[in-house]
Amino acid sequence: MPFSPRPAQLLSLSIAALFAAAPAAQAAGFQLTEQSVAGMGRAYAGAGVAGDDLSAAFYNPAGMTLLSGTRVQGGFTYAEIDAPFSGSNTTVSANPVTGKPLGKTTASAVDNGRAPGEMIPNAYFTRQINNQWYVGLGLTTPFGLGARYSDNWGGRDNGISSSIMTLDINPSLAYKLDDRWSFGGGLSAQYAKADLKKGAFLPGATGELHADSWGFGYNLGVMYSYSADTRVGLSYRSKIHHDAKGDYTNAGFADLPLAPGLALPLSKLNGTYAGSADVTAPESLLLSGYSKLNSKFAVGATARWTRWSRFDQLVVKGSPAFTYPAGFPGVGGKTVDTTTVIDNHWKNSWMFSVGGDYFYSDALTLRSGLGYETTPVPNAQHRNAMIPDANRVWLTLGAGYQISKQASIDVSYAYLRAVGDTKIDNTSKSPFGTSSHLQGEYSSITGHLLGAQLQYRF
Repeated sequence: MPFSPRPAQLLSLSIAALFAAAPAAQAAGFQLTEQSVAGMGRAYAGAGVAGDDLSAAFYNPAGMTLLSGTRVQGGFTYAEIDAPFSGSNTTVSANPVTGKPLGKTTASAVDNGRAPGEMIPNAYFTRQINNQWYVGLGLTTPFGLGARYSDNWGGRDNGISSSIMTLDINPSLAYKLDDRWSFGGGLSAQYAKADLKKGAFLPGATGELHADSWGFGYNLGVMYSYSADTRVGLSYRSKIHHDAKGDYTNAGFADLPLAPGLALPLSKLNGTYAGSADVTAPESLLLSGYSKLNSKFAVGATARWTRWSRFDQLVVKGSPAFTYPAGFPGVGGKTVDTTTVIDNHWKNSWMFSVGGDYFYSDALTLRSGLGYETTPVPNAQHRNAMIPDANRVWLTLGAGYQISKQASIDVSYAYLRAVGDTKIDNTSKSPFGTSSHLQGEYSSITGHLLGAQLQYRF
């Protein structure tokens, strides 16, 4: 049968979009689970071992032994969050020379951290070489976040905007030992791009980092099949270290009057400099099971652990050291390090989900799922406006339709809602002694995800 160009066109669009996407944060920390539209319909229960799409190349490469022949797949998930925040910000100003408090002001801090909705794309290729060996390639966005507030909102010193995008290129290989055991592994080349912007404790002053990097890692998987219809898998994705480099821009700094005829020349901080930040994308373990109970029903379950405790502190370098002019009493010639340091003290996180398939007919499959995900943010003191994260519940629905022997399409919808603590009680400090204390609460943090994907078998 001649090859139809339409699946190939969709796959090409998916790959191109991978380089342009800047996903909104929809998972614990800034980890993205959305690598399969079919899987999303089950809340990712049975991820990597369900065998109904090519995402095993990402979740568990051993599961590629369930995919006969040669296949390609491309898909998108549209994601948006709503994060209305209401609170106040108290600034305690300090004399930049003596460090002594000068006064305290409290301002309203009301805004929505909602960033524009974004597409999270993925693309896969798998090929069965023979009865034992399988190869695959996955192009995914495993980490990403987006939050945006107005430049002059009350909590600007805590954060104005954040955007992280990743592209993971993951070739993999799987080996089917026998009817019971399969093993797989792959290598990852991961590109990351980050844009972070914060207020700088003075009206109109900001610091902003634009940086990118490449990092490298690997993934491993094993799958055990109790029967042709029941299997369980365990997989591991390694940490990937990113030494992101780019530009750091200070803007809006003005000289600060201290006394008649005496001003601190903070305007010298303005400009664009070489910037950098070190971030480690954490390792994770994924345990999944899937069982087809009969000709009409199948069920799955997943548990994932992610080592977010690696994200203890974020150090953003680039703002130049400031040297007090000679003649300033007691501090003339003294140098102040203006590097931005954000203490996170995150903890490890978990995700649990259950879901199932209803085989309505030979062509139509209906899906649903329920998930619960814990946040790595330990408390309100370490919750940051740039990553409005909390424990969350997933409610999902989906459907798959077999268009022909070669082509199938999947669509899914997920609703996410934060539960538990959504408060911020965070204090950030200027290198010149001023402190900014943001207090308040997100009245709700909700997310809507809508995805579609096309799979084609040659």
